[in-house]
Amino acid sequence: MYVLAVTGGIGSGKSVAAQVFADRSAIVLDLDRIAKELLEPGMPVFAHIVEAFGPEVVGEDGRIDHPALATAAFASSENASKLNAIVHPAVHAVLTGILDALAVQAQPPRVVVLDVPLLVEAPMFLELVDGVVAISACEDDRVARCVAKGMSEQDVRRRIECQAGDSERREIADYVIENDGDLAAFRSDVVDFWDMEVAPRAT
Repeated sequence: MYVLAVTGGIGSGKSVAAQVFADRSAIVLDLDRIAKELLEPGMPVFAHIVEAFGPEVVGEDGRIDHPALATAAFASSENASKLNAIVHPAVHAVLTGILDALAVQAQPPRVVVLDVPLLVEAPMFLELVDGVVAISACEDDRVARCVAKGMSEQDVRRRIECQAGDSERREIADYVIENDGDLAAFRSDVVDFWDMEVAPRAT
C-alpha cells in the first residue's frame, strides 16, 4: 500500500490533483473533511475550539460556524497556529486508525492519497506517508480561482499569509507539479506524474 500526500495552498489546484488520483482508483482521504467531522458538537475538539476562540464561533444551531471560525483563525498567524495545535493531533489519531485498518484488509488498496492542505504546518503527518507531492501556483492565480468560487480577495490573501509558502512546501516535497492556470495542461501533468511516479510504486 503506497501512501502519497498531496499538499498545496488554497487555490493551488490540490483538489483537482486529488480527483485525478481518485479517478485512477486511489483511495483519497480528505483531511479537511476529517477535521470537520471532529468539530461536531460533543466531540472533544469542539469543546477545545470553543474554549480557545469563544462562543462566537458557534452558530444558532449549536454547531461550529465555519465561516466565523475561519475569520477568527485567519485573523493572525498566532490564531492559525492555535487552531492547528488543536485540530492536527486529533486528525492524526483518526487518520492513523484509518490507515491501519486499510493495511490489514484482505486486499489493501494499492494507493492511498492524503489530501493535506497544511502539511508544512503539521509535519506529524509525514511519518504516515511514503511520498509527498506539492502543487505549486502563483499567488494571483490562486486568488483568482478562490474569488471565482465566491471568496473575497481580502479573505483569500489573509489565508495565504497565514499558511506556509510554496518554497516551504518544496522543501518537504519529493515531487512538485506546477499549475500555471491551464487546467487541461495541469491535469495532463498530474496524469503523467501518476503514470511515471505513483503507479510503478503501487503494490
